[in-house]
Order: sequence, then structure tokens, then C-alpha cells
Amino acid sequence: MATQYLSELRTSHGLANPEESQLRLILVGKTGAGKSAAGNSILREKVFPSSFSAVSITKHCKKGSSTWKGREVVVVDTPGLFDTEVSDAETLKEITCCMVLTSPGPHALLLVIPLGRYTPEGQKATEKILAMFGERAREHMILLFTRKDDLDGMDFRDYLKQAPTAIQELIRKFRGRYCVFNNKATGAEQEDQREQLLALVQDVVNKCKGRYYTNSLYQKIEEEIQKETQVLQEIFRAELEREKAHIIQKFEEEIRKPKDELEQQEWKVEMERQLAEREAHWVSRQQSARDDVLSQSKILEIIFNMLRFFSSLFKD
Repeated sequence: MATQYLSELRTSHGLANPEESQLRLILVGKTGAGKSAAGNSILREKVFPSSFSAVSITKHCKKGSSTWKGREVVVVDTPGLFDTEVSDAETLKEITCCMVLTSPGPHALLLVIPLGRYTPEGQKATEKILAMFGERAREHMILLFTRKDDLDGMDFRDYLKQAPTAIQELIRKFRGRYCVFNNKATGAEQEDQREQLLALVQDVVNKCKGRYYTNSLYQKIEEEIQKETQVLQEIFRAELEREKAHIIQKFEEEIRKPKDELEQQEWKVEMERQLAEREAHWVSRQQSARDDVLSQSKILEIIFNMLRFFSSLFKD
């Protein structure tokens, strides 16, 4: 099964670069759990389509970002990948996208569960999620309960006393790492629950000694992304050198023509201005080369084929 092979891979922790400025979060859960709305609450803007529906509004993985205490918070919303009726082929495609968007690995995986009746389908979806990421990933997992407004003022701890055994067991497995969201909240309430969640994410990162979740497949994906990024950066560097040579040749030819000293100086100033402008442009392109790579279908095809290879190795 497509959702089984990842847990078979050797898992490890990725040590964040000291200059790491991102907090990467993945929202996972069954269709209708409120993942997209929770993502919008975390980002404080409507990035992900969200409305009440019996079918998934989110069709593909999508990324959004905002800032928190000077850090970029990257949130990846996923469709109902782990619904029992979703095919392995479709799951594989979206796992590809999710892993590319969160490479070199997520700092936290938010397992989204709506308050209320915890159905057998919901339990099976949760089991698929836990099986996919494996035991080691649980150190990075946080339970995010949605529909807090359905409690109608009841304290969540009182709700837990009468909650299904499966929910209580999940909280024990996650060692009490949970947040409760009202996705309809606005203003101070929305900000307060966002702050609680991100503080909990930071606490998870601290307990993992600054490390994010990764495994051998994530590491291979990151290698591919870096390789493609370097290729693109070389293309940009070559284009910069080509444009600089063209500008210098053009102006040197012009400067050689009979001119007074003032005119020659003006041409030199203009040449330097154009050189600086093109250099700034291509240096900027080099710096954003990774984003360019991630936006191309080529990298998704490379990773998808890699995932298919690993999948065939771990099929029953």
C-alpha cells in the first residue's frame, strides 16, 4: 500500500541549520476535519478554500506562509489523502507534492480531528496517517481538535472525561500535545489560539533539539531539489556573465568614439548602472532558484518516479 512504505524507510531527525528561519507544518486528517479552515486560522488569512461540504474542497496539496516572532511559518494543507476510499495512486501523487513543499522536512505534523462523534472511518484515517509516518514521527505530531465552538462553553477537559476511548488513547500517545481550535474565531480569540498552537510547535522543536522530522526519502528528495537548484543557479550565473559581457562590449565601442571627457564619463556611469542592475537581477534569481525549482512540474515528476520506486520495494 502507498501509505505503508514510508514507515519502512529509515527515519531520523534533521538538524536545522542555525540560520533556519522556517517553521514547516503539515495539516493531515480526514475530509471534513477542518484542516483548510485551521490552516487559514494559523495564517490569519484565507489561503486555502474552505467551506462546509460532504466532499473534499481541497483537491491538491497547497502551501501558504505567514510570520510569527520573526520566523516564516509555512503551512501545507493536504486533501483527504488518508480517507479509506482514496486510491493509493492518488495518495502517492499528493504525498509527492507534500514532501516537496515541506523538504527537507516538517517541524510539526498537525493531526486534525473534529470534536464530536469519532467515526470508525475517522479512526481508520488516523491509523493510516500514523502508519505512514511511523513511530518516530510522533515526537513531531500535535493533535489539533477543531469545532471548539460545538462545546458551547464546556471546558475541554470536562469534554475529555466523556470523550471516546480512542480520543483519550490518542492524547496519551501524543503525551498531551494538543490544541483546540474554533475555526470561526476572529480577532483576539483567533490570535490567542494561534499563539497557543505555534508556542506548542516551538516547544516540540525545542524538545527535539531544534530538529525537524525527516527520513531517508526526505533526504533523497532534498538532494534532488538541491541538485536542480544548483543547475538553475549555474544557468543564471552564465546568463549574468553573458549580459555583462554584452553591456561592456557595447559601451566600450561607444566610449572609443570621439567624445569629450564629460561625455565619456557619462557613458561610463551609465554602463556601470546597467551592469549593477543586471547583476542585482540575476543575483536575486539565483537566491530564489529553489522556489523556481519547486514551482516546476519537473521536480514533481522526478520525486514521483522516486516514490513509485520505493513503493514497489515495500509492497506486501
